Parts: sequence; structure tokens; C-alpha cells
Amino acid sequence: MSNPGATGYHVPMTGPSAAEPPFDPGWLDTLTDACRGLTAATPRLHDLYLERRLELKVSTLAGSAHAEESRTDGAAARWRYPSRTAFHARTGTSPPALEDLLSRHARRTALPRARPPAPVEIEPPPEWRDWAQATLGRARRGHCTVRYLARRAVVVGPERWTAVSCPPLVRVELDGESPSALLAVWGHPELESWLSELAAPPPARRWRPEPGLKVPVLLRSGTAGVLLHELIGHLTESDLVLSGDSPLAGLAGAAVTAVAIDIADDPCRDDLPGAFSCDDEGAPAAPLPLVRAGRLVGWLCDRAGAHGLDAPAGRGRRASWARPPVARLSNLIVAPGTADPEDLQRGLREGLLVTRIGGATIDPLSGRIVLRVERGWELRQGRRRRPLEPFELTGGARDVLAHVEPAVGRDPSPDWRLGWCVKDGVPLPTGSEAPTLLVHNLEVL
Repeated sequence: MSNPGATGYHVPMTGPSAAEPPFDPGWLDTLTDACRGLTAATPRLHDLYLERRLELKVSTLAGSAHAEESRTDGAAARWRYPSRTAFHARTGTSPPALEDLLSRHARRTALPRARPPAPVEIEPPPEWRDWAQATLGRARRGHCTVRYLARRAVVVGPERWTAVSCPPLVRVELDGESPSALLAVWGHPELESWLSELAAPPPARRWRPEPGLKVPVLLRSGTAGVLLHELIGHLTESDLVLSGDSPLAGLAGAAVTAVAIDIADDPCRDDLPGAFSCDDEGAPAAPLPLVRAGRLVGWLCDRAGAHGLDAPAGRGRRASWARPPVARLSNLIVAPGTADPEDLQRGLREGLLVTRIGGATIDPLSGRIVLRVERGWELRQGRRRRPLEPFELTGGARDVLAHVEPAVGRDPSPDWRLGWCVKDGVPLPTGSEAPTLLVHNLEVL
């Protein structure tokens, strides 16, 4: 099979559709009218959420390609009581399915008996299957799985309905001795180069630093986005802030980093996996500053969190129709500085250079972060010495933020390894873009 990297295989950048509704607009108008009649009494209908998903999967199985296709749809309704909110979900979006869903809290839920027009199927671009087959061919080690993921959704309220659009995604997973994965927007111009990095075998004669060692770490190739995704992204989510479980709770307006850096969450970046036209509660997408000149200025809020923190909503995200919306980040964007990344590296007598992070976790209660390093180098006198074998780095959230070098790289880079963000066992696609950062005093686990 041919190697796309060698043949110059090109995938056009498509981005998300222009908030195309998953169902006929006339039918959605009918549902809106029906929902309006369910808001006059207790309980009141908060919203009705409908979603359709497509997942295509191609994988190597016993030396040959195996393909699967999954098309699913479902709906969920939220109801407001004086002291609580009720949530119910079910598979299916037909009129009988919606009547069954709404009848769990409403006395009268009859919908018009006219059958709504059949929705247009979600289809992958025509070149996707050839690209997936070629991607399997270039993965020379272990088991490879290639997925295409797309969804369309709509939030129906008593006044209007709002279509939710997000870009189609591709995920490539390599299993084996050194498992790794990629998540990207379909058609991203850097996709082929990222695939080359993913498929490259690990270097030989790798070295692991001693546990307990505290060293300066130079985070390049966008990996600083993973660090700040955990330290700023998760710790500014409204549920953690309102419960007091975030170490950043109560620090609005305070300096939280040693460097005057700007950090924002931006769902309008259609080239990154966390993009959407509006969140899953119907709030329009808009960039949100979280840190400005090193000071904490924003919170990531769903509608409930926005009410509690007197902050804008717009980050209520659902893993599927079967899950209620919760406050989650989308694409974390770290503003670049003016430093030459090579100068930052040359200035290190001893330290570590990290070029790929396989994942990260943070415990909000203790504020301790763990970074799983996949690739990198030992640095001596500013030069790369020995390649790193996989290991983990750790540090306290406030301490790590206090030890970021003021000089920030001028090289903003997306991190294709950030992938699924998992919170309370629920995964969501997110993205990040960050320049080179130097962090002092991280500890080797």
C-alpha cells in the first residue's frame, strides 16, 4: 500500500458546517411551539436536546482492514422544579419517542401526528475512506484504528431552537509496545505531518531521569497547552469553583502565574477539536479570556454556573444526549511571547526537553498535576543528549504556575496529542495551542 507521506496525499480543510440543523426546520418550529406550552406550570421545561451521531471505524484485524459504521440518535429533556432540576434521556428522536420522553414530567405532551420529513444523513467526505486505508498502510507497528466522528445537534427551548455545529474529527490510535493516538479536525493542513510523527518508531537507547529529581523542563511543540489545560482549564470550571474544590476558587483578579501571559478558551477556533458554533445549552460560541497578563479574569460556566458566579455562560457541553451538560473547556489558547525557543533551550545548563505528552491529570483537592511524557530529550549545556523513555512529571498547581519562566516562546503550536479530555469518566474532544514555555522545579515521578 502506498505511503501518503511519500505520495503527497492531501486532505482539504473543510471545517464545520454552517450550523446545519439535524432535522427539518419546520419540524423544529413545531417542537418549539410544543415546548412553549410546557413552561407555564411546575415543573417547567428547561430545554429539549436532540442529537445525531456518526462514527466510522477502520482497523487492522488479522492483517486485513475491518470497517464498522455506527449511526445513533437520541434526545434529552431537563425540567425545573423549585428546588431541583430533573434530567431524562432516551434513544430515538421520532415523535412517539419524544412524547414518551416529555410525558415523564408533563401532563399533556401530544405532538402533531404528521410525520416530519426524514433528516438528511450525515455522510463523510468522499475521500475519507481512501485516506483511512492509506493511514492504516503507513502504520507499520502494532494495531491501528482510524475513526471519523461527526455529530449534529439542536437545543429546543420555549422561545426558539438553536442548531449546534462542530467540525468533523479524525482519531488515529496505535497500539503496541508504545501506544499513542492523534485527534484532529478532519482536513487540518498539518494532519499528514502529525501522522508521520505518530507513526515514527521511538528512538533507541532511551534514558529515564531519576525519580524525585527536580528539574527545569522546556515544553515545546505545543505541549505547554496540556499543562495549562489542567492547571487553568479544569481549575476554572464553574462546578469546581462553586464547590470550593478548585485551588483557584476565590482568586478572581489575583496574579496566578509568574509571567504576564494571556490564556483564553476559544470554541471559535474551527481548526481545533473543541470547536462549536454554540454550546449544548444553546449559548453562542465566543472566546473567553481566563488569564490576562497573569491575572485570573474568567470562569468556564454552564448556565447554572453562570448564575452562581455572575459570569457569562457558553461552556455547557454534553458527551452525548444521555448526559446532562456540564461546564467544560473547548480550545485553550495561550498567547505567544517574543522569545526565540532555541535561545530558551541554549540557556539551559541541565534540564529536560519535552516534545510529546501522552496525557495529564490533576487532583483539584490537592492541586497536584501529573504529566505523562512520551517523547523528549535530556539537555546538557543547551544541547540534546539522550532521548527520554516514557515517564511522569508532577508538581503542585500553584507552585508550577509560580515557576513559569517569564520569557515565553514566539512559536504557538497546536498539540495533536491532547485528544479526549476526561472528567468524572466522561470524555469530550478539546484542543489547545501554546508556545514554548520553560517551567522550573517540576519533579520526576
